[in-house]
Amino acid sequence: MHKSKSTTIMVFTITAIVIVIGFFLLNIEKNAINLWAFGSLLFSLVVSLLAILTLSSLKRDNNNVFYTAGLTSLVSIYQIMVVISILFTNYFSEQLNGFILLQLIINALFIIIALTIANVSRHIHKNNAKTQESLDNNEYDQPKRGGL
Repeated sequence: MHKSKSTTIMVFTITAIVIVIGFFLLNIEKNAINLWAFGSLLFSLVVSLLAILTLSSLKRDNNNVFYTAGLTSLVSIYQIMVVISILFTNYFSEQLNGFILLQLIINALFIIIALTIANVSRHIHKNNAKTQESLDNNEYDQPKRGGL
């Protein structure tokens, strides 16, 4: 296992342990909305861990710049959105279904945007490969029809 993967797993494990210990040791009421918030925070940590492990397993080259930057930014925004939604659990105290729907929307948006980033990145990589192949074959140095 690479050093970056083990470090990533260690950081996320420590974060999850601190969250679990904090939830049970602090004087947090164990009602349905708080349990859902706790579960959604742990779920978002697992999703973020998988995304970061995917990034750390990629080859380090310039063709993955868009994918790496896009997914890293997306994971950061995703975590911020989950934490913000958990901070506003008091507004959902009477509407548990509204909170669950909000968490589903946040997760669905994350998945949709991550898939879009992957597809666009793949498209950019293919275009870059075609351009590089054309440069290697000196196609850009040849005059076009009617050219000088």
